[in-house]
Amino acid sequence: MFRRAFSNSAKSLQKPLYTTPSKWLDLPPQQILDLYKERSVKMLGKNKYDEDELKALLKTSSLTGISGYEITRLYTKGEVGAFELSNANYEDNYNPEKFQYDEYPENAQQIIRDHRDQREYNRIAAYEMPHLAKYRQEYKPATNSPLKFKFINYLGESEFKANHKVSLLVKLSDLGLNEKQQHKFKVLSGTRYNYDTDEIKISLNKHNSSTANAKELSVIFQNLLRESKDLTDDFSDIPLDKRFFNKQKSNEHNKKLARYNLKFPEEWKKPENAPKKVKTVLDLVEENESSK
Repeated sequence: MFRRAFSNSAKSLQKPLYTTPSKWLDLPPQQILDLYKERSVKMLGKNKYDEDELKALLKTSSLTGISGYEITRLYTKGEVGAFELSNANYEDNYNPEKFQYDEYPENAQQIIRDHRDQREYNRIAAYEMPHLAKYRQEYKPATNSPLKFKFINYLGESEFKANHKVSLLVKLSDLGLNEKQQHKFKVLSGTRYNYDTDEIKISLNKHNSSTANAKELSVIFQNLLRESKDLTDDFSDIPLDKRFFNKQKSNEHNKKLARYNLKFPEEWKKPENAPKKVKTVLDLVEENESSK
C-alpha cells in the first residue's frame, strides 16, 4: 500500500508544469502567458475552465495592459467574448459600390482578354521568333541507319512502368541480306517478324531508363544480325513458322466480320409485342376490290 501511494506521488511530481495551473500563481507574468499558450496547444479540446488558471492569468494584467474584466471575458467566452469587447458584428458588413454601368459585361471582358493574349503572341511572332533563325540547321534525313526507335512517354506519369518502354523497328529489305541470310533472320526473329510489312519489331521495358532500354535493344539487334550473316548453319532445313502470324491475322479478320455479321437472336424476338399494322385507305380499297 505504501509502495503504491509513493508511486502515485512520484508520478504527480513528474507532471509537466503546464498541466498544473495551481503552481502558476507565484510565477512571473511572462512565464504564465507561455504556460497558458503551451497548455492551449497541447491540451486542445481537453482544456476546461480552471479557477487557478484564471487567477494566474489575471496577474498578467500588469504586463499586457488588459483589464481583469477583459481577461475574464476572453477566458470564459473565447471568440464570442472578443467580438463583444470589440463591439464587432457577426454579420458581414461588406458594402460594395453601386454599379455605375461603366464596365463591360463579363462575356465582353473575356473577349477583350482573349484579344489581348492574341496581340501578345503576335508581338512574339513579329519581334522574338525571327531571332531563332540563327539556330537554324539543315535537315539531313538518315539514309544509312534503317533502325527506328519508338519511345513511349506518358506526360505527368514519371513512375508509370510503361513510361520507359522502347520499341525497335526495322525493315528486312533495308538490311542488304541475301536469300539465305534473310531466311535465317526470319527463323531467329520468330513471332516478332511481320510477313505483311516485312518488318521486325522488338520491344523492351526491363530498365528504368529509356536510354538503357534503347541501348540493350541495339545490342540485341546487332547480335541477331551477326548470327543471320553467319551461314555456318543456314537453317535451310528449318521451315518458316507462320502459325502465330496467320492466327493473329485471322483473328483480326474474324473480328471485322463479327462486327458486321451480328444477327438478332431468334429467341429474343417477341412478335406479340410488335406494333400492330394499321390499315390505310388503300388497304381497305384493295380488300374491297378483291372481295368482289
